Amino acid sequence: GLLRRHRDLHRATSPRQEHMGEVEVHFPARRGSQCFGLLAERGTRLAVVACHPWGPLGGSLWDVVVEEVVDLFGQKAGLTTLRFNFRSGIGRGVGSSDDIRGACDFLLHEVQEPPEQIILVGYSYGSLVVAATADDIPQVVAFACISPPLYWAWALFCCNHGDLLRRARRATASKLVIIGEHDNFCSVLEFNAFVDSLTEPKQSTVLRGYVDHFNIYRYVQEHLSRWTCSVFGVERITQLASAGAVTITARGPAAAPRSL
Repeated sequence: GLLRRHRDLHRATSPRQEHMGEVEVHFPARRGSQCFGLLAERGTRLAVVACHPWGPLGGSLWDVVVEEVVDLFGQKAGLTTLRFNFRSGIGRGVGSSDDIRGACDFLLHEVQEPPEQIILVGYSYGSLVVAATADDIPQVVAFACISPPLYWAWALFCCNHGDLLRRARRATASKLVIIGEHDNFCSVLEFNAFVDSLTEPKQSTVLRGYVDHFNIYRYVQEHLSRWTCSVFGVERITQLASAGAVTITARGPAAAPRSL
């Protein structure tokens, strides 16, 4: 069924950490526990943190969308990247927000050459936690939400979804929100209402054709690359790793939502 397909896709990718230049790390979360992650430190002033789907359905740092994000920003753009496993995913989203704060704090204070600015990218469950947490971290200058599961947010966050959405609405960083026209966990109507509620600057895309929650990974790199270049004012994503790239503010003018 649908849930089995969700689990199988999240477990389908083979480990590629050696190819990605990643090393295993542990960083502290609240209440004395730790998160496990994969870090590729490249000494860049801009870094990317990638957040995975809901763990109880098989979501992890090995998710295919997360790997696409790390490949784009790490291998192709040459940026420092960190992907990690949420400790649980069961609850009201508070612990997962703490995990993102812990990941950013680890990058900013524990790596040898810490970044100055951070992009957060979340897929599915991770996208809503990213949106709700971005404004809490001053160094987060941009964030992307891929396939936010708005229809099931009440269940994923134990009826605390209203608080997460309120926090998302106050986020002032540049943002991208993207979904497939046939997403399994969010209608286009719900998606557009969510986008309308967000603060500028923002870009949004509804991918037309048969694009759903699971095959959107095929289109992630193209749209993330285009958005990031527009936010930071560069022509090619490879320019983001250069010394001057992140001096361009990511809280610039907004772009109108569009559909493809």
